[in-house]
Amino acid sequence: MTLIETVKLPGTAAQAWDLLARRQGALRLTPGLAIGDGGRGTLRVVIAGHSVTYRGYARQHIEEEGRHLTWTLSGKEVRGTGRAHAEVRARFRDDPEGGSDLRLTVLVDGRGRLGEIAEADLDRAVASVIVRFRRAVAKELEAAAPAKRPAPAWPPALRPEAGSEGAPTRPAARVEVIPTSLPPRRRALPAGAAAVGALAVGLAALIYWRSRRKS
Repeated sequence: MTLIETVKLPGTAAQAWDLLARRQGALRLTPGLAIGDGGRGTLRVVIAGHSVTYRGYARQHIEEEGRHLTWTLSGKEVRGTGRAHAEVRARFRDDPEGGSDLRLTVLVDGRGRLGEIAEADLDRAVASVIVRFRRAVAKELEAAAPAKRPAPAWPPALRPEAGSEGAPTRPAARVEVIPTSLPPRRRALPAGAAAVGALAVGLAALIYWRSRRKS
């Protein structure tokens, strides 16, 4: 059986890689897995409502270039003759919208109890393990995140308004707008006075012209 699933994690891909690869979180946070020295231990899973425990080993392989992480688990049924082998491949990627994506490719093979159940039941069992694994990883990443600093206590005059981003807001200064002085405007004559003046000038010019002709 092969199952591919991508889970969302808080923090960056680098932080998830540091936890799962460098700090052995991949094996330590796998639900139902208890390992001791040398990577040997037990794995307990619930399949189709039945609890099955395997005793064997767990290994982890790290490729720093490209951040490729693989862990393998192999064991024999504690109560039975069946065997199981699982390989999990993990890829890390930052999400542009925040957090990171962990892509898991899970390959499971075996005989005994695994060979007796339907593939749909096995899919549900593996998906349940992935859900619990994601919760455990997210919880540890959130616990390791630096605590947020409290908002500064601004003086009353500089206290931010509600809904602001926390930046100080200074009191608004009073601004007075003074109109610029305009050059003095010439007094305009009424329309009637202008017409009378023009007529008088015209008559004077006509009288002067006639007097010149007589002379």
